[in-house]
Amino acid sequence: MSNHVPSTATTDRSVHALDRQGRVRDWLTAPAWSTPCRDLHEVLEAEGSPWGEHGRWVLTNGPDVAPLKQRLHERHPLALDQPLPEVLEGSAFSWRPTAGGESRQAVWQRRHTGADGLLDWSEFCFTPEYRHAIAATVFEVDQAEYRTLEVGCTGPVALLVDGELALLADDFTYMEPHRTRTRVRLRSGLTAVHLVTWQVAFRECRHVASLRVEGLPVRVVIPSPGADEYRSAAAEHLLDAVGIAPWAATDGTVTLTGPAGARYLVGVNGDVPREVVLAGGSARLELPVAPGGKPADATDTTASMLATGETVLTVRADDPAATVVRQFRAARVPAVHRETPDGSEQAVWREELLRHVAGGVPGAARALARHAVAQGTKLHDDDLAPPVEMIDSRADCADFEAVGLVHLWRRLGDDAWSPAQRDRVRRSLLGFKYWIDQPGLDAMCYFTENHQFVWHTAEALVGELFPGDRFTNTGWTGERHAEHGRRQAEEWMRRKLAGGFSEFDSNAYLAIDSLALVSWIEFARDDRMRRLAEALLDKVLFTLAANSWRGVHGAAHGRSYVPTLRSSRFEETAPIMWALWGTGALNSAVLPATALATATHYRMPDLVRAVATEPPEEWDGRQVYRGGYRLHHDLLERPYGSDLRIWRTPDAMLSSVQDYRSGLPGLQEHVWGATLAPEVQVFATHPAADSTSSSARPNAWAGHRVLPRVHQHRDTVFALHRIPEHDWFGSTHLWFPTPHMDGWATRGPWLAGRVGNGFVAVATAGGFRPRRTGDEAGQTWLPVGDGLAYVATVGRAATDGSFDDFLASLADPVFAPDSVSWRARDGRVLALAWPGAFTVDGAPDGEPADPPHLDNPAVRVPFGAERFDAAWRGHRLVLDLRNGRRLEPASRVPEQTAEGTDHVV
Repeated sequence: MSNHVPSTATTDRSVHALDRQGRVRDWLTAPAWSTPCRDLHEVLEAEGSPWGEHGRWVLTNGPDVAPLKQRLHERHPLALDQPLPEVLEGSAFSWRPTAGGESRQAVWQRRHTGADGLLDWSEFCFTPEYRHAIAATVFEVDQAEYRTLEVGCTGPVALLVDGELALLADDFTYMEPHRTRTRVRLRSGLTAVHLVTWQVAFRECRHVASLRVEGLPVRVVIPSPGADEYRSAAAEHLLDAVGIAPWAATDGTVTLTGPAGARYLVGVNGDVPREVVLAGGSARLELPVAPGGKPADATDTTASMLATGETVLTVRADDPAATVVRQFRAARVPAVHRETPDGSEQAVWREELLRHVAGGVPGAARALARHAVAQGTKLHDDDLAPPVEMIDSRADCADFEAVGLVHLWRRLGDDAWSPAQRDRVRRSLLGFKYWIDQPGLDAMCYFTENHQFVWHTAEALVGELFPGDRFTNTGWTGERHAEHGRRQAEEWMRRKLAGGFSEFDSNAYLAIDSLALVSWIEFARDDRMRRLAEALLDKVLFTLAANSWRGVHGAAHGRSYVPTLRSSRFEETAPIMWALWGTGALNSAVLPATALATATHYRMPDLVRAVATEPPEEWDGRQVYRGGYRLHHDLLERPYGSDLRIWRTPDAMLSSVQDYRSGLPGLQEHVWGATLAPEVQVFATHPAADSTSSSARPNAWAGHRVLPRVHQHRDTVFALHRIPEHDWFGSTHLWFPTPHMDGWATRGPWLAGRVGNGFVAVATAGGFRPRRTGDEAGQTWLPVGDGLAYVATVGRAATDGSFDDFLASLADPVFAPDSVSWRARDGRVLALAWPGAFTVDGAPDGEPADPPHLDNPAVRVPFGAERFDAAWRGHRLVLDLRNGRRLEPASRVPEQTAEGTDHVV
């Protein structure tokens, strides 16, 4: 503890309360230290079969990775035989994270946790890393007393109280922390508390820790030179009154709200803070733009992955003695979103995309675009550096980059390359690992559906580039690699053509699937494989067109991320839609769209474009996927299935997946949502964490801790939840972004909003109350009641009259334990119980057996059908599903030759 004597003007500390559950929210922390895992070969075999109890397959963060992590922790245990750093804000200290390791330097920084009380050092690590982090705080009691302390962590953790080891745990969990309790005696006065944590990262790394005090509360003290606890307490109340909205800044600005006349210091992304005065209770703040007009973090991504443009706003009181601080996040979204084609031809949309990519982040996509915009453009080394470095380091997602390099190799002529560049790429591709059973210790993902196919595509097409060369990692010839990739890719394509995807309608991974499919069409030697890929790509793009709305991929998704649910401008499918049918947005996830835009063999059928841009007044669609997981490809052995419903009108869209794994833990599923605009996607979740990080799966808004029962009939969806006892949040919450709406209102249990001529309304027992503070102000709504049942419906002025008429026409649902019923505006009586059937006017909705594979106004395909025969607005598309090829379409869609034609998409 510090011996510093406080001055008469300050107490040299701030004092804080535990939250209602007794969790410590205020800490001093240091950034996590990381080092590469250089000794994996000591515990795993790099060659031979990857399977078995001690096989290298677990490096992909598989379900049985904990024993490996425990063995690694035994090799690098926490170093607890050293002096603990003094708990004093701003002080520098030295710490040796592991026994025998090197000392690391750090400075204590103040941190206030999220509502779940978790200290969060989570990070997505593209290569294996050891990670260590330390946190400290101080307890104060007036009389010596015993307390029971509960520590939560996802990895090994040590709790030291007053310098003594009070608890040591070495368990590992994937996402939810393990909990360990210990009884300690707190002496009268101040007691220092240190938490020391250990993790090993294989891709997504959930690195969190928490501390909860059972029994009577204690004071939490943060020693801080020059601070005054009374002024800090007043400042903390002011900070807890701050709200920031919207998260998605479409005009580059957000509004800071709070008490009228309050003064704050606001720093942006760590810059020097400036004074902001809330005249009238609000002030506008402009978010930064990186050089070239890109979002502030746009350079932190590769061309096949997404940047969110998030800005961190650090807010504190304008008082040097008030050291408390809060951090908020907002995102500057891509500037332009196109809801309808502007009348331009496809060549214009293609040119717009390519010019956008040519001025974007370095990588294969930028090189492709620059070459397409200006033939003869020389290949820049900085465009080769990101993909080659990822491949050479065997970083996760390097499979995407290998496919990008194939496009460069095949598209750019010899005059664009220097001999050194050709040699550099060739050496990287020949030395790469192309599947889990090939030599090498790495944490690249081989097991999710999209990665599987990209690996097979990369292996086959690279093998065909160098058929006679010896690949240095395996010793195989390129021809052998090509055959290996072709065989697995064919099986993958045939299974998806027949039954659909486990990652159904993912607005992240449908784009990656399209990248691999168009690569087969453009470059494969085997015409049979090219035609198989063409048929599947036709079907994939048809579902994207049918399950999107005005440039928003608003379907329920098998895998999704928070930024794309808050703004469709971040969807990885958005630039594909822009290039192919003139809607969507231009963001940084452009490699798939660029591959499609530079294609010379593939031509998207006109029917697909018509389905996307010429919908009827009402589109009632259904999409049922069925398939099976395979252990050595998916790490699972069970069936998968989804039953997707799509309701589209010119003014709104509603989508959901029916009874998807109801009552089981979720991951990244987006199970229902209403769409009225790019930033108006309305949905509710049972949050698993306060974090929105992609390394928390599920988190606050992507996925559910426990999946609900969901059913939809036309324009209305029901959802029933079961919340486990002792759930950290205890309820659900609703994303209803009123800052982006033209109007909104409440009536009884209903919360309703309007955008243009489209309406959405959501009801729950007792109605909703808005969150008015934090960076979700006016966007998150909390149920007044238990939040276990929802009714959501969409409407439009053409059929429902004015917004007031729409709101007045909504009958109150009947909410009961484990059930809900409602009389819709047109008289339908809908009811759902758990357990129980979903009924419409008393009858079960839909047949329990033999559902259609696809059923919408353009096509009906039963499961097991040999043909896909779609017709829409005078266009037709026929696919042979059994043999995997496009059949003779209508005259508007001319047949291609075996070698393809020279048109572009």
